[in-house]
Amino acid sequence: MAPAPPGRTLHLHAGPHKTASTYLQARLQVNRRRLETLGLRYHTPWGEHSHRHLARQLQAGRFEALERLLGQQRRWSGDLLLSAEHFAPLIADPQALARLLRCAAADGFELHVINFVRPQDELLNSLYAHGLGRLYGAPSFRVYVRAQLDGRRLSGPSRRRWIRHAPQLLDFERRFAAPLAAEGLRQSYLPFRPRRQDPFAQLLDVLELQPPPAGWRAAPAAQANEQLGRRGLGLAYLLNRELDALPVRRNQLIAGHGLNRLVEQLRQLARQRGWVAERFDGWQGRLPALLQQRFGASNNRFAQRVWGENWGEVFPSGQSGLAGIAGQGLVLDQPLRDEARELFLAYRRRLPRQLR
Repeated sequence: MAPAPPGRTLHLHAGPHKTASTYLQARLQVNRRRLETLGLRYHTPWGEHSHRHLARQLQAGRFEALERLLGQQRRWSGDLLLSAEHFAPLIADPQALARLLRCAAADGFELHVINFVRPQDELLNSLYAHGLGRLYGAPSFRVYVRAQLDGRRLSGPSRRRWIRHAPQLLDFERRFAAPLAAEGLRQSYLPFRPRRQDPFAQLLDVLELQPPPAGWRAAPAAQANEQLGRRGLGLAYLLNRELDALPVRRNQLIAGHGLNRLVEQLRQLARQRGWVAERFDGWQGRLPALLQQRFGASNNRFAQRVWGENWGEVFPSGQSGLAGIAGQGLVLDQPLRDEARELFLAYRRRLPRQLR
């Protein structure tokens, strides 16, 4: 067997969720030939934009999948890039991270872990909007945030029918404790500030890649993961409340009863009517102060450790993704209530009688 070329890097982009990973993976995929001319290979043998299948195999303890992929690249003299949000649990596990380091080293790679860091207010706002817009369930934003801050699952009379809202690990010192403590691990933490800098440009910077003369190809428009806006999410909230009355779980409606078609109908309405331009922000009342009280000190410690700056210098007040729209909650007026009812009744008519 030919020896592996020396001095190669295995870049592992681990997301996490809601930090433009889908967008990044789509751009990496359409630019993979240009990337190779610059010495970086983005190899996705599963016919997808990401490496989620590989990450899931690793989560199941099947590290031979990574060994096989790296072995197939022994003749490639450049670096490799893998990307999937599903790598996040692996790098949070000290034992799994140690195995990743050993696998990379065995094939002559230095492991480089890349994470984006998104402020907790933006992250929770985005996660809530995503779940609401996908018709996973209809908690209020306040109830959702308080459950997340307490690290518990949502409860309530309709909760058993919803897609689960798992608690997020919001303390970055704890979330990244394993990589920060790992010896010999190269790691990068990129501030997620899409209104100030394109995440794709940030990724290229940390990979030390210069743009080709012709520039980079854009991601396909279909990969856009836009928010539905205040009215679109208000309509989704009201639809969720109607769906709560059905004697069936959301995952059953998604798997066998066309709920995703209703989700796509919502997305089309939000785009056609321009609702996506008026973005939702649920941070009202005492919630911002509660968030600062819970994470202000740990955020500053984390920022000093990974960037050498205070949190407020990395994410200046007034320049976050939620800037300028504080208090812009859901719109739940009577026209939306009437429309939600009509959409629900039309959907319910298509269901088998026993599920109505």
